[in-house]
Amino acid sequence: MSDVSMPTAVIHCDGLGKTYAEGKLHTPVFDGLELTVYTGETVAILGASGAGKSTLLHLLGGLDTPTAGEVYVAGKKMSALSDAERGRLRNHALGFVYQFHHLLPEFTALENVMLPVLLNGTSVSDAAAKSRALLEQVGLGHRLEHKPGELSGGERQRAAVARALVNKPACVLGDEPTGNLDEKTAETVFELMLELNRAHKTSLVLVTHDRRLARRLDRVLELHEGKLRELAPSEV
Repeated sequence: MSDVSMPTAVIHCDGLGKTYAEGKLHTPVFDGLELTVYTGETVAILGASGAGKSTLLHLLGGLDTPTAGEVYVAGKKMSALSDAERGRLRNHALGFVYQFHHLLPEFTALENVMLPVLLNGTSVSDAAAKSRALLEQVGLGHRLEHKPGELSGGERQRAAVARALVNKPACVLGDEPTGNLDEKTAETVFELMLELNRAHKTSLVLVTHDRRLARRLDRVLELHEGKLRELAPSEV
C-alpha cells in the first residue's frame, strides 16, 4: 500500500443547480455543477457579470440553498444540517471576504475581528489575544482601536481579511475582495491573502474579474452559460 495520502476535500459540490422562480417565470442560473476544492489550494472563478459567480459562492458558503444537488463543507452535507448547525459550521470552517468590507462601523478593528471568535464561545481575553496577533500579522497592530471610518480602504480590507481568518477556517471565500481598491492597494491585499493562505494552509476560492490576479492561483475556472470549465494557463 502507498503511504501517500490523498488530498482532502474542503468543499465539494455534486450536481449543483440553482433556479430563481418569480411567479411562473423560472430562471436557471446553472445546473449540474461539479466542484471540489482541496486543502490549501487556491482557485479563481472568472465569468461575466450576471453569470452567477456570486450565487455559486453563496451556495458553497451555505448562505443560499441550491435547487438541485448537494454542497459538502468539511465533509458535512449542508442540507442535512439545521440552520443553527449550518451557522456554526460556517463560522468554524469558512471565512468570507467581500468587495465591501462589511465591518461594523461602531466597533474598532480589534472588536470586529474578535466577533467570529466570540461566537465560538471563546473568552473575551483569548479572543482579543488571537485577534490582536492576526491584526499585527496583516500590518494593523497600530490600528487596533480605530473604527472602520478612521481606516483607509486598504486597511479596512486587511481588517476584513483578518476577520475571515481569525477562526483558522478550512477555506476562505472571496467575492471580488480587491474590486473596490486602487491597483496598488489591490495588489497589497491580494499578496496578503496569498501569504496567509500559505502560512495557515487555508484554501482560497476567489471570484474575480482580474485575470492578472487569477493567473497566480493554482486553478482558474470560468462560469459561462451555466457551466463551470477549468481553463488552461494559455486561456487565462
